[in-house]
Amino acid sequence: MTATTSWALSLLLIPLAWLLIDATGGLRARHAAARAVGTDEFHDFAVLVPIYGNIKYLENIDYLSRYGRRVILCTTTGETPEFDVAITEIACRQGFRVFRTLADKASTTANKRATGGTIRDTVIRAVLPTVDAAYVVCIDADTTTSQPLELLVGALHRRGLDVASIRLVPSNRNDSLLTRFQAHEYRLSMKLRVVAPWLVSGACHAARTTALRDVMNNHSLFFQGNDVETGILADAMGFRIGHVPFEVPTKVPNTLKDWWRQHVAWAGGEFRLFVVNAGVGLRHPFFWCYGLIITLAMLPLRLLALGQGHLGTVGALVALYIGLGFYLHWSHRDYALLLMPLYAAFISVVLVPLGALSYIQMARRGRNAGIIRVPRRARNGTSLLDRADVQLGVRA
Repeated sequence: MTATTSWALSLLLIPLAWLLIDATGGLRARHAAARAVGTDEFHDFAVLVPIYGNIKYLENIDYLSRYGRRVILCTTTGETPEFDVAITEIACRQGFRVFRTLADKASTTANKRATGGTIRDTVIRAVLPTVDAAYVVCIDADTTTSQPLELLVGALHRRGLDVASIRLVPSNRNDSLLTRFQAHEYRLSMKLRVVAPWLVSGACHAARTTALRDVMNNHSLFFQGNDVETGILADAMGFRIGHVPFEVPTKVPNTLKDWWRQHVAWAGGEFRLFVVNAGVGLRHPFFWCYGLIITLAMLPLRLLALGQGHLGTVGALVALYIGLGFYLHWSHRDYALLLMPLYAAFISVVLVPLGALSYIQMARRGRNAGIIRVPRRARNGTSLLDRADVQLGVRA
């Protein structure tokens, strides 16, 4: 490659690709309006809470207590005696139900939250045939909501939705510069749910029981990217998916160690979705173009841009990125936006290449390659390839 060609790539193509990673989704969703949650309530639902490994992870007991018998604590038959005693006492005291199923415990430990394995989705798949409520809300053991779940389910019932994504909002966004970065990161990601509602959030989502049962029967059970896989499968099977702007507070990592562990695991999930399951991209070509080509395949060009060291190009790119950041986050602007190009560049250049290694480690540990097997025929009988659409997604 000649010096002139390298300069041209650095000046034109590489900065454009770098900006596209975080800009395209935000610009697409910037003016998209989500339908309001509404005030309709619907009470025929069950709350499914996966909990295993250590009872200390069940942090939302007080929040769940208002739902009593509607709460089902989903765990395994392989927990410690101490865990079994504790979960039984909690269930008796709060009126919760407990569901236990066989699950492979090899991929998790009692002292560390799972970032891989199949347990979470195994217990959800197993409990669904026993649920007789019309709807289910799947919620993590450390998650709460600012509004009653009756409103979320009411929105699904009113709109005739089978599956709904919600909006995660960092609750500790002002704790540090790191949490401020993540608040902006989450905000862009959540805006995309308006135009790509199948980007389901694992911390909380709601569905018609029969629909989620069918979806989970086809799920790979791979942990990282499991939430988006749920949305992809539901869409492929012809279920009606929508976004409900039901805000769910979530605590983001406030230490570099926790942030690193989470984002390395996310990178592995992205590699699984974009590379290992690239064939699924036929249904959402722009989504896979974004993740596979722009984010992963063009990584060498981004490294080349850094190696060339064109200060003028880099300076222009940083200025454009900052300007775009303030445009997209104007109502939530803060000093962290001035440093967001560095945060995004670190993720793009350092974490993305680690995705393959992270995926391989999780696949070996869980003995599961995470292959998404989309049913050949959609629920309405039409060919999946005849239902092509162009929607947009972002990094998990």
